[in-house]
Amino acid sequence: MISNITNRNISMILAVSSFAGLLYCIYSTIYKSTNWSLLCPIVISIVIFTKFYLTYRKEVKKGNIYGSVNPFK
Repeated sequence: MISNITNRNISMILAVSSFAGLLYCIYSTIYKSTNWSLLCPIVISIVIFTKFYLTYRKEVKKGNIYGSVNPFK
């Protein structure tokens, strides 16, 4: 079983890397004239991973290290 601390850290890494991808897509959209619709999936992934991070962070602060967590709540 993976601890909530590990899940929190993985969610944060994925959110930060998605944000870096968003910055690259914004750069390529402005300077290379690519399509703006490429930004939508990246923004959605940032929102989902940030929600996961905040949910696991709240549970770890409450002391729930190995208990079950529903991040979609």
